[in-house]
This record gives sequence, structure tokens and C-alpha cells, in this order.
Amino acid sequence: MIRNALASTLRAAAPHTTLRAGSASFSALPRSVAASFASQRAFHVWQHKDNTVKHVPAEALPTGQYNPGIAPPVETLGVDAVLSGNLSSAKSPTPAIFTEFSLAGKTAVITGGNGGLGLEIALGYVEAGATVYALDIHDEPSAEFKAVARHCRDLLGQELHYISMDVTNQEDTWKTMEYISKESGRLDVLVAGAGVLQTHDALEYPKEEWDKLFAVNSTGVFLSAQGAAREMIKSPHIKGSIILIASMSGSVVNHSHRWAAYNSSKSAVLQMARNLAAEWGELGIRVNSLSPGHIRTKMTAKYLDANPELLNKWSNSNPLGRIGRSAEIRGVSIWLASQASSFCTGSDIIVSGGHQIW
Repeated sequence: MIRNALASTLRAAAPHTTLRAGSASFSALPRSVAASFASQRAFHVWQHKDNTVKHVPAEALPTGQYNPGIAPPVETLGVDAVLSGNLSSAKSPTPAIFTEFSLAGKTAVITGGNGGLGLEIALGYVEAGATVYALDIHDEPSAEFKAVARHCRDLLGQELHYISMDVTNQEDTWKTMEYISKESGRLDVLVAGAGVLQTHDALEYPKEEWDKLFAVNSTGVFLSAQGAAREMIKSPHIKGSIILIASMSGSVVNHSHRWAAYNSSKSAVLQMARNLAAEWGELGIRVNSLSPGHIRTKMTAKYLDANPELLNKWSNSNPLGRIGRSAEIRGVSIWLASQASSFCTGSDIIVSGGHQIW
């Protein structure tokens, strides 16, 4: 939640009005909306209201200072740690492998975090110890999000934050990333998961719909990565991890589905991840893509419900003979965000039940 001191600073900085969101009131600045819901709420909303893009140059990028090749990003681990004598059974240490996968002390941002895979990843990151901000286009979080946020607060003792943001708006995205970085004191992980799916025959695909899909699935992913990276480079000690949610559909064609725009947009994300990994590696930022296969989410459920035969078709299209569950994305997403994957960048991790090998 926005701290009282920050709220006081904002109030003093500019005139504001009081708006209402459900039963909770929040303050609105001319260019942004900062919401601090009642203490019983396990989420907050903070929303920009200015669509004018102002290009603010990134800080001068240092050369060599962040080169991850200078030294490993973590302490001596594994066999080397045992042979060096740094581990002692008398200390009864927690096995280092668990520490490698921990996200304790890190701040993670997840776009498309109001539901589906984004919310699943958000919960996993909270359980792994991270401070998590879920971003989505909706002014208010979903009932599903609120239930997960209450679980995080009541059982885990951690807040799951919600921010309303449009990933297609560059200034909105940059300012939100900056706000999160200042509020939490750091920004370590980004999962760019906001996306939409449309079905149109390629011969009749409306340009407006094509542009709308690419604005979210490709441009929005880039702007999110751009905004996060601009904050990551401000802290020399942070080795950031950016995870772009692509799809196996970026590498293979979904037989009999009219998804030309969706599949093309995900192919763009795959190449984007490789290019950003190459460009930002010297800054200590790793960039990878994560490509789910057929997973049952709210986005895919409408197709399954409308076409019951798809369940068998999708299930029979991979060696495991079933479609995936959202929770089966959690493990690999935590690995990519953690130090356990410190030497992994520019890679695409496919979680598809083996769909692409047939």
C-alpha cells in the first residue's frame, strides 16, 4: 500500500480531487491516480490519466561496469562450495539450492497479472518471497485477484499489489515502473504477460483488429521490458531478470485455428527476447522468453467451452495426452526469475507437454 509519507508528499505536490472505486476512496492527481484502499483490502490501485508521451532519455549507460562476466552473480555454490570447505555440517545450513530459487528481497512486476497465467505467476512469486506488483488494464482487480490477495495477506503475511496500467502507453508504462521502483526501493524482475487472443480468417482480418492485437502482444511487451530495464540499470547491484511471455504458437502453427495475428505477435516476442538479451547483457540484465503450450486459462476456456471437441484435440496433440494447468507454469517462471538461472539469457523455455516435438 502507498505509504502515508508518500501520500502526504503527493498531496502537497499538486491539487487533487477525491474519486471513488467501489467503497474505497482514493486521491487523483492531474497526471496520475494513487489509490490507498482501506486496510482490510489486500490490493491497491494506482492509475495514470495522461496519454501524452514525453520521451525522457534513459540514464547514460555505463560500459563494462555491469558486465556479468567479471564475476559470478552469486556466491560459490554446489561442488565448488563443498570442496572449498565453505560448508560445514556443524552449521546445519539450509541447502544452497533452496536459496538459489528464493525470491526473498526482490521486487517483481507482472503485466497481465489480474488473472490467468499472470495471477498464477504472481502467487508463486509471493510464495517465493518476492514483493509483487500485478499490473493490468482494468480499473479494479477481479474477484479472483482479490481472493488470491487475501490469501497472500492472511496466510502468507504479504501484500499482493495491484496497479491499473495500459501497456500500450509508453509514458504510463515508464511512470508505473518508476513508481514501483521508488516505492519498493528496487525492481528486480519483470514478467511481461499482458496479451490478447483473436480469431479471424486471414483473408478477412480487419486491420484495426490486427493493430490492436499487436499493440498489446508485441508493442506492449517491448514497452514493459523497456520501462523495467530503465529502472534496473539505476541500481548497479541489481542483476535483473526479464521474462517475456511468448507461446509455442510463435514457433509452430496451431492446426485449423485462425490465429495468424496471435501467432505472428508471439514470434515477434521470441525474436525480441533474443535481441534484448544481446543488448542488455552487459548491463547485467537477463532476458528470456517463456512459451506455454495449450494451457487452460480464462483466455483459452472460451474456445474450449464453445468447442468441446477441442479438449480432446489439444490433449492428443502432445505426448502427455492432456492440456496443461496454469499452476504448471509457476516452477519454470520462478526459476527464470531467480539466481538459479543466472547463466540463462536469450533462451526460449517451452512448457507444452512436448507439443512441438510431434
